[in-house]
Amino acid sequence: MEARETEGRHSQGAGRRRPVWQLIVMDILLTGVVLCIFATFHHVIPTIRRRTTAPIEPIATVAPPPTLMPEETPEPTIDPNDWHAKFAGHFTDEVVVTENSYSSPDISVTVEKIFTDEDDWEMTYYLADIYIADIECFKTCFSLRTTYQPAVELAGDYGAILAINGDFARNQGYGLLVRNGEIYLEDQTDNDICVLYYDGTMETYGADEYEAEEILQREVYQNWKFGPELLEPDGSPKEEFNTTWAIYNENPRTGLGYYEPGHYCFVVLDGRQPGYSKGAKMDGFAKIFADLGCVCAYNLDGGDSSIMVFNGAEVNQPSHGGRELGDMLIIGEPDWAPEPEEGETP
Repeated sequence: MEARETEGRHSQGAGRRRPVWQLIVMDILLTGVVLCIFATFHHVIPTIRRRTTAPIEPIATVAPPPTLMPEETPEPTIDPNDWHAKFAGHFTDEVVVTENSYSSPDISVTVEKIFTDEDDWEMTYYLADIYIADIECFKTCFSLRTTYQPAVELAGDYGAILAINGDFARNQGYGLLVRNGEIYLEDQTDNDICVLYYDGTMETYGADEYEAEEILQREVYQNWKFGPELLEPDGSPKEEFNTTWAIYNENPRTGLGYYEPGHYCFVVLDGRQPGYSKGAKMDGFAKIFADLGCVCAYNLDGGDSSIMVFNGAEVNQPSHGGRELGDMLIIGEPDWAPEPEEGETP
C-alpha cells in the first residue's frame, strides 16, 4: 500500500515537468539579461562617466575679430628750405627782447658770456647763437658817414640787432668781394675765403681750393677774405693754418661759425687783458668752434677790432677800447635798410 502511494507521487511530479522548449527560451532570456547587465556596467556607465568628466574639446578655433586701431596721422614733412617752419620753436610772433636775447617772427639771437681758465690761461668770449628765417636777415655793411665809424654807431645806422666786426674789407683792394649779393671785386687771392650762398649754406676754401670765376657761377650772397678757415671738412679743428705768425699767435679774435642753413654763430674773444682774458692762438680759437659743433668756421679781423654789439651796446671788452670799423656783419630784420645821403657809396 505504501509502495503504491510513493510511486503515485513520483508519477504526479513527473507529470508536472516543463517542456524542453520552455527551458531553452528561459535559458536564452536569462543569458540576455546577464549580457545586458554586463554591457550596462562595462560599456554604458563608463561612457557616461567619461562624457561627464572629460573636458570639452573645441572642434575648431575661431580667430577673434581684428582690433580696430585708430588711423595714424603721418608726421608733417617740413621743407628744409622753410626756415620759418624748421626753426619755429626759436621764433616768436612778436618782438621779445631780454638782457641777452632777441626774438621775432624772423630772428632768434641769444648771447652768452663764457669764461674758461684751462691750464691757467684765461679766456673770455661772447657767443651769439643765431637762427634766421630769411637769408636777408644776415647782412653786411660798410660805414656810411666816414671811412671808419665807432662800432655802435655803424651797427645803429643799419638797424642791427647783433653785429660783429668784419674782415677789414676797406683796407683790402684785392681778392673776391661780394656783399649782400653785390660783386665788388672778382680777383683771386692767396687767403682762405669764406662764402655764404643765397640758400644759406656756408663754405670755406683754402687758397688753392677754388677759382673766383667758378665761385661766382653760383648764387653768392656774401664772402669774406681775411681768414684763415678753422675747421677740417669733418668739423675737427685744423692744426695748420694759412696765415702769418703774428695773426696765428695769441690775440683777441672774431669768428663766424656755421651749423646748417639758417643757423649760425658769432664768437668774439677778448684778449690782451691779463686776469680777464689773454686771447687765444688760432688753434685754440678753432677748438672753440669744433666744440660748439660747427661744421664750418672762419676767422675774421681781430686784435683791437674784435667787437660785438647787441641791442645797441658793446657787450665785450675790446682790447685798448676797440677801434673804429669800416665794415661789419649784422643780423637785422629783413625789411630794414639804411637811407644813405645822396651820393654816398660804400
